[in-house]
Amino acid sequence: MTAILSARRMLPFVPVVLGLLALSSVVVVDEGHQAVIERMGEPDRAINRFRPDKSDGAGVVLKIPFFERAIWLERGLQGFALAGTQVRTADEQVLLVDADVTYRIIDPVRLLQKLGQGDKVDAQFKALLPSLLEEKLTQRSALEIATPGSGGANREVLAALDAKTRLFGVQVVDLRVGRVGLPDAGLSQVFQRMKERRELEAKGIEEQSSREAGEVVAQTQAEAAAIMQASAGQDTEFYGFFKALRNYELLYGDPERKNAATIVIPPDSAYLKHFNGR
Repeated sequence: MTAILSARRMLPFVPVVLGLLALSSVVVVDEGHQAVIERMGEPDRAINRFRPDKSDGAGVVLKIPFFERAIWLERGLQGFALAGTQVRTADEQVLLVDADVTYRIIDPVRLLQKLGQGDKVDAQFKALLPSLLEEKLTQRSALEIATPGSGGANREVLAALDAKTRLFGVQVVDLRVGRVGLPDAGLSQVFQRMKERRELEAKGIEEQSSREAGEVVAQTQAEAAAIMQASAGQDTEFYGFFKALRNYELLYGDPERKNAATIVIPPDSAYLKHFNGR
């Protein structure tokens, strides 16, 4: 009789227990997430896993209560940013580069088997990306890295990173080297090199101009001497007049110099006849 009474007292709780069992047996997966069902602590199967050629598997999924549990992961694209990676370029420039990665979890079961938790993906990128950036960017000049695509380095880093992340179920969809800058010490060195280069170029231009000016003067003097030699043979009177002017210019023609020289010559000197109109 006592047992029967106890059973009757438990009857109102039976629907509650059955309801709890039913609720713990059901997993509702939305379109933006994928779920991994763990059985006794081990990843067993994926629900709504991303497949590019198939529709999503969102909906209601059954699991064994108490023996299985669901772990939620993002199904869509996700991002990771790495700032301030220092690299030395092929032309010996030290740069600080930022990299942006877009990725997707394509094998959630493998992800949990390899990493244990979905939030450890960023830690993997942080460990893998700097060495790959250094490996690929050191083969290029600073100018190449600063151009869109970083001289093909983006594509190479993406391929190398994707090959490594697929080992734990992650696909790298896109990778871009963003801001490219110089550390403070590098900036001062670059400015100094630019200054030295400009000074060297200016010195070279000045020397070249001086050489060209000297060549022009020498050529002009040679042509003038040739003309005067030819004139001396054709017109001795004109040649004498020119020589007188030239001598006068040498003595008194420099405005920067006060010349106190005095010429004492007789009135019938051939030198004066050109200035006296004789």
